[in-house]
Amino acid sequence: MSKLYPIIWKEFRDMIRDVRTLILIASLPLIVMPLMSISSICMQQLQVSKVLIIDEDHSYAYIPFLGNISTKDIAMNISYLLKINGFEPKIIEEDVKAEYEEYDLLVKIPKGFIKNLTSFTLKAYVIIEKVVGSPRADIAESVIKYVLSDLSRKVSKAKITYLAMLAKTKVTPESILEPLGIITTIVKPTGTPASPEEEFRIRLARLMAFSLIFVTTPSIAYINDSIVGEKERKTIEALLATPIPRYSLIIGKVFTASIVGLIAGLSDALSLILFFVVPSILYGFNILSYLTLNLIAIHVVAVYLSIFTSLAIITPIIIRSGSYRASHVASLTVVSLASIVFFMALYVDIDKLIPIARYALYAIPYTHAVLMIKNAVLGTITNVFIHALIITAISLALLLLAVKLFSDERIIYSKT
Repeated sequence: MSKLYPIIWKEFRDMIRDVRTLILIASLPLIVMPLMSISSICMQQLQVSKVLIIDEDHSYAYIPFLGNISTKDIAMNISYLLKINGFEPKIIEEDVKAEYEEYDLLVKIPKGFIKNLTSFTLKAYVIIEKVVGSPRADIAESVIKYVLSDLSRKVSKAKITYLAMLAKTKVTPESILEPLGIITTIVKPTGTPASPEEEFRIRLARLMAFSLIFVTTPSIAYINDSIVGEKERKTIEALLATPIPRYSLIIGKVFTASIVGLIAGLSDALSLILFFVVPSILYGFNILSYLTLNLIAIHVVAVYLSIFTSLAIITPIIIRSGSYRASHVASLTVVSLASIVFFMALYVDIDKLIPIARYALYAIPYTHAVLMIKNAVLGTITNVFIHALIITAISLALLLLAVKLFSDERIIYSKT
């Protein structure tokens, strides 16, 4: 430590001189993650979404065991559910959609709808017209299909009951409408039963792993400036003239850069909590209760190890780079690699991949940070430590490689 201390102290003093950058690094996740939550929930509600409901049938009928049913009631039910979901429905009596320049979705009840609905030989249809590329149109379609599916089931049940009465046969409508049932149970990888809360935690772990995508850039940018920046500013020669061992120079710079990353990591953990504050407030469902202290602590460790491994990967490349531009390109490559792994965590179960793909991903240290969080959620703490040791071992090996590759002559005399 006596040999590392001067480098760490120097880098730390350089770091705290640029307070604005540190504040920006810490505040960026705190701004981005809550805004992502707000944009994904609130902004959809603020979007003006129009739906046209055209009733061309204007008819009604009496269905035994159900009662009176009319196209007007169907249109009103669709309109009501659309309103409570943030849409602006407009009921019109004929197809005059040309008068409405903008709409997200159109639903048409064609002529003969009630006649076909009450028939035992014909089938009634509702026409839905969606505007391409409108996410709100997809939501509106789901709402309309819910109303129509409920109506379809009620009419089917009434028809079955009526036919059973005519046939003087005892019938259970549900056994005819759904002759096949499916029972789904949730289990852990060990085969023991899992609760819905545990299933939700798995999905939460995927999102937590994806959030690591924001933490690698600040520390990589710092180590770039710390090594190549000093070279281009012609200040590294004075540092190399001191009797400090070369390993302490590399390790000291990496350690200090990891502190910058840790600040970003702690900010990322806090921003993740803020990300769930918005839906918790809006929907009255306390998602934060699923973020246990153990899970948050392991997330912070995974964040730091992701940062440390990024520095370990990029440092051997930086010290061999001839210019800041070349090292910047290499840094973008490392960030892209990390982004790919963290993005895959959203939709790929790494443990279930075929062996050749799984082991290829195991060679990428970021994979083990993802698996740390997943195993923390599953409660397999032993596996958490195993993956933590693997990513640490890979990082230390890369750091040792950087020490071996470091050359005073190359740093001083290579072209910038």
